[in-house]
Parts: sequence; structure tokens; C-alpha cells
Amino acid sequence: MSGNKIIKTPNIDRFSTDCLRFTNFHVAQSCAPTRAQLMSGRHEFHAGVTHTICDRQMLNSKLTILPQYLKKGGYKTAMFGKWHLGGNSKHPEYMPHKRGFDTALFTGNQLKRFDPGLNHNGDNEQFKGYCVDVLFSEFMKWTDNHNSDSAPYFAYIATSAPHVPLAAPKEFTDMYVDAPLSEKPKTYYAMISNIDANFGKLLAWLDGRKQKRRETIVIFMTDNGHAISGAGGVGHNKYGFQGKNGLYNANMRGGKAQPWHGGTCVPFFMRWPGVIKRGRDDNTLTSAMDILPTLVEIAGVPYTDPGIQGTSLLPNILQRPTHIPDKRLLFSHKGRWHSSEFLEDYKYVYVSVFSKRHRLVWNEGQFPELFDYVSDPQETKNVIRDHPELVAAMKSTYDKWWEGAKQCMTNDLEQIRTGKFVVRSKGGNPAKWREQEQKIRGRQE
Repeated sequence: MSGNKIIKTPNIDRFSTDCLRFTNFHVAQSCAPTRAQLMSGRHEFHAGVTHTICDRQMLNSKLTILPQYLKKGGYKTAMFGKWHLGGNSKHPEYMPHKRGFDTALFTGNQLKRFDPGLNHNGDNEQFKGYCVDVLFSEFMKWTDNHNSDSAPYFAYIATSAPHVPLAAPKEFTDMYVDAPLSEKPKTYYAMISNIDANFGKLLAWLDGRKQKRRETIVIFMTDNGHAISGAGGVGHNKYGFQGKNGLYNANMRGGKAQPWHGGTCVPFFMRWPGVIKRGRDDNTLTSAMDILPTLVEIAGVPYTDPGIQGTSLLPNILQRPTHIPDKRLLFSHKGRWHSSEFLEDYKYVYVSVFSKRHRLVWNEGQFPELFDYVSDPQETKNVIRDHPELVAAMKSTYDKWWEGAKQCMTNDLEQIRTGKFVVRSKGGNPAKWREQEQKIRGRQE
């Protein structure tokens, strides 16, 4: 649908023609932060999530999140797949079945690709087959077992693919044997084609059920920009530009964990038969933060939490005047400082502030650049000298936002309070990390 001539996703392509397509929809630069946005209706930093590892992936346990709101409306709730927002034997309160999901069949981060083990409401279970096949199959079983014809339900299917470890069933890797790609991209595309096949089965299954088709809203989205173990794996350099053999990226600059448009702009397709007009594009500046208020409003559940930063998209869905302010600004920050003691040094590192037309970007602690991503989608022309007042306003708004966000970084604040800084993960090198942080600090002084 987006123009990639190699990848095979017929079901997603067909689905997109049946949908409302939000064409300027944004998520965080990486996985756990986007999940925090979706679940909390907030920027991930305001939900306590500033990293994808250790304690800093834990979604603030004091927040009321999406499934909890929907349960107030009488919905049955379930999730299948990647949770990645905290929870273990020491902190069970962060697990999804403790946070509003009646049924949670999940993994913390990545699943074993074949014959995966999954946590089922606190107990480990072993499954046979390919990981994505298992998740979709278990969703359909759950729905049938819970008589969803008479009870509303919310289901969240979050595949851990495509992501390392790269592996896919042979019937899908065979699809790319002759593709002009190296082995890792071939397998990456095969994983996506497997998701497409499962998504197609899901749609056919939904359409064949007895319930009225118009009652089922289906949303398809992804969690960050293009990546195979980061943006470099798909051919982006550290400045977000594609190399000669880089994978197709819809004419955008940047990938996962990078602050340009391609790092955060992802598909968001919504089907609601009988309500949404087929094949319609909406270019409103929208965000994963908007999902919670949208679904909660559709479900008729009131909420009064002043910390929710998203805005309901129901007016957009119904083709009424949007509630999104014309001057809306969104903030994207990679986070991922290796130790909380360096938090403030990362204020202007891998960050962007963007409106419906312009994007102000700081890369590695350097001076910012401004791009008009509407007329210049590849973000090659720095127009910062042409718009000094706009730049000053965007920076000032970001500075205020940053001060508020710091007060909500619960996991970092706890590490700073105790002095017990987390500077390790599997395979990490704390000495190298600290050296990197010191270089960043030096560039800012």
C-alpha cells in the first residue's frame, strides 16, 4: 500500500482500503515507550517509562490504564503477546493481569520464535508452533470461549515480531528466496508476511462470526520506525539517511530510536463497518496517546484524569470537526540514558518537537535543525534560519514540557533518590556507557 515493491502484505494492503487511515500518526521512538503511550494516554515519560530495559520500562503502577477504564464499561479484556511494561516475581503489580486484563498471555519482551513459552495470568505455559501463529490462535480461542456475541470485549494483540531473533516459517522465507535482499532483510520481510497472513485469517474469522460486523472495531498499527536491531539494520546511518542498500522507508528520514519523521510516523488504520467511510485519509497530527481517550469515549466510559495528554479522535472518525488543536505540538525523545544520574544531560539528545508541518530536531547534543516535512519529507533542507520565531516558540514549549516530564519519571527519580543507578543489562559494558555519557555532557558544556 505504501509503495514497497518487494514486501508481500496483501491482507494489510486490502484492509487499508477498507479503513480510515491516519496518515500523520506518531508513536515513540522505540517499543516499551509506545506501549506506555497506548496504555496510559500520556507521553511515556509522564507514565514513568524512559527505557526498554531494567526498572525504567515499568509503567507507573498508580495510573489507571486503558483496560481498567474499559472494564468499568463492562468490557471483557485480554492481551496476547509482548507486554514490555514491567512485572516480575518481585514486582507482580506491574503484570498485565494485575492492571485490568482479565486474561493475559504474555511475554515481557521478546518471544522464542518457535514453540514459545508464555506467562498466562502469572503461570508459565508452553506452546507449539510459530510465535505469531500462537498469539492469533489463542486470541480466537479466548473470544469463542468467552461468548463475545453478548458481551463487549477489548483484545490487544502485540506481536514481538518483526524483531530479533529473526526467524520465520519456511513457507514465508521461501517467498523471498529470489528477492534482491541480504539474508537478514529477507527473514525480516518473511516475519512481516507471516503477521500479514495471520491478520488476514483474523479478519476472515471476525467477518464470519454471527455478531454484527459493525460492532467490531479493528485497529492496525506498529510501535516504532523501521528497524532490524535498530535503524542501522535497515540501512540508516546515525543521521537517519538511507544507504545504497537500505530497505524501503516510504521516502522518510530515520528509523527506530532516531528523532526524525521516519522514527515515529507509523501506520494507523481503523475499520468500523457502518460507521467509518471506506478508504478515507485523515492528515491530522495524531498520536498513540490518543488511543485511550478515543476508545474510552466510544465505550461510553467517563474519565476525569487531568494527566491524560491524548485527545479523542471520535470526531475525526465521525467526520466532525476535530478536537485536535491546530497548533498541536508533539514531543519525541529517545530516552535510554544508561544511568539516571545523566538524565538532565540528555535533555537535547535524540529529541524532536513537531507540529503538523515542521519538525525541530536535536540529534547527538548538537545544535537543532528545523525541517518542513510536508514539502521536504526526507528532511534534507534545514530551514531554521527562515523561522526564528517558530523555533524559539517550539524550544520554549519543549523546555516547559521537559520540566514537567522529569517530575513524572518515577523509576529514574527513585534511582536518583537512592543512588542505586541501573547501568547494566545483558551484554552491556557500564564503563563504555559512562564514557559515552561523559562525551555527551562535554559537548553541551
